[in-house]
Amino acid sequence: MGKPIYELSKLNDISAACEHAGILLERVNKASSSILAISDLVEPTLKHLISNAPDYFELDTDKLREVIDSRETTIYSVMCVLTEMGTLAMNVDDETAGLSGVIDDINSTVNGINDGINSILDGGNSDYSDDNSQGATNHE
Repeated sequence: MGKPIYELSKLNDISAACEHAGILLERVNKASSSILAISDLVEPTLKHLISNAPDYFELDTDKLREVIDSRETTIYSVMCVLTEMGTLAMNVDDETAGLSGVIDDINSTVNGINDGINSILDGGNSDYSDDNSQGATNHE
């Protein structure tokens, strides 16, 4: 009678893994939302700069120098924003990789439970061994 209880106790592993997966999904959603918000801010700013670019041939030396300095500042700012977006994208990649591992563990645990239950229903004549049922682990 110990085996059915052992198999059913693995449901706690599944619950913990699902909770961890929920946390990872929340982190992915936050990073994705940040990427989208940054894109929504940067795109109109750059479009405005391009569409309102002055004719350099009509500017005097001081004004031309001011425009060029302003452009360099804008390019640097955009580079910083793109760097932040790259970091957020790497966070999304890391969290989704962790999520994939959690899903694999949930699948492994469910398969172990199913094999154990099938073994009981077949009267204990299953080729399945408890050692193959690994359960969920924390991938963080």
